[in-house]
Amino acid sequence: MTILQDHDDAAFARPIIGALGKLTEDLKTKVDERTAELFRHQCSMSSTDTSGLIRDFVYLSVYGKTYRAMAAEKLIHDQERTDALRALTGQIQGPEFAERGGRA
Repeated sequence: MTILQDHDDAAFARPIIGALGKLTEDLKTKVDERTAELFRHQCSMSSTDTSGLIRDFVYLSVYGKTYRAMAAEKLIHDQERTDALRALTGQIQGPEFAERGGRA
């Protein structure tokens, strides 16, 4: 059994997947103390963390949309695709459903 120390990287069960694939690249910068304090306050006021807000700024700068907006659009698109497939194929139900009074 391995014990994580304070200096160890966090171990995640799965990678973070974004609207455009795995989020693997680090972007870092340095700012003055007052700006960092104000930025952290802004993050807490918007119910996010610093990495989430920085990610939103990067995606907004590159794609014209925040990361959260892109992720929401992907979820909506995935749901619309699922609904369209369901409309074409009908509900997929197991044989046990017919035993409980459903259509076979």
